[in-house]
Amino acid sequence: MNTLKYRYKKFFKYFFLSIVSLVTLIAVFVPEDPAWIDCSDESDLYRYVNNGWKVDKVIKDYKGEYPRIWLSKIDRIKALNFGSRCYYLEGAELNFSQAINLIAAEKYGDVIERHVINGDEYVITQEVTYQELWKIIPGTNEKKSIKKAFSIERFAEECEMIGDKPLFIATIKEYYFSGGWAEPRHLTIFDLKGTKVGIAPDWEYVEQFCELY
Repeated sequence: MNTLKYRYKKFFKYFFLSIVSLVTLIAVFVPEDPAWIDCSDESDLYRYVNNGWKVDKVIKDYKGEYPRIWLSKIDRIKALNFGSRCYYLEGAELNFSQAINLIAAEKYGDVIERHVINGDEYVITQEVTYQELWKIIPGTNEKKSIKKAFSIERFAEECEMIGDKPLFIATIKEYYFSGGWAEPRHLTIFDLKGTKVGIAPDWEYVEQFCELY
């Protein structure tokens, strides 16, 4: 009887050790989700400030997800994203070469950016779970909705192999019919009528083939 108990104890001991070893191997060797990367941290902020960048705006809960700090230097603008991890389409930081409205919306529906493209004015508003691109109708100042997206990112003068121009790039988040959503894994390109004309895997691809404003 004692021999049988000893065998059972030995079996469960080795079984438990095997499970622990397997979990450890999975944690070590299985690659992390490539959709997520490291965010900016305090050292990045101090480095830019020491190089002459000015802090313009601190948003503690950007899009309800993570802190963001806006900085500017002459005609350049930079947004640093903070947190435990950042989605790769947004990255640790965003860089802009032209002035945009850095004033965060005080309430949903407020204009957060204004752009003039080919003489036409466009504005972006921040809503509860998405952003919306509008075209301002000359003479009346009424707004015409162009596109709703999780994030309206950048405008492009043109992109190779796409006949339509100008264009804008957006991050689209698709929602499951019974709740939840699929994290976006690419950028979507639209013409200024809101028609989808292409996709891109990341910003490096966009900057290679598109002429951004």
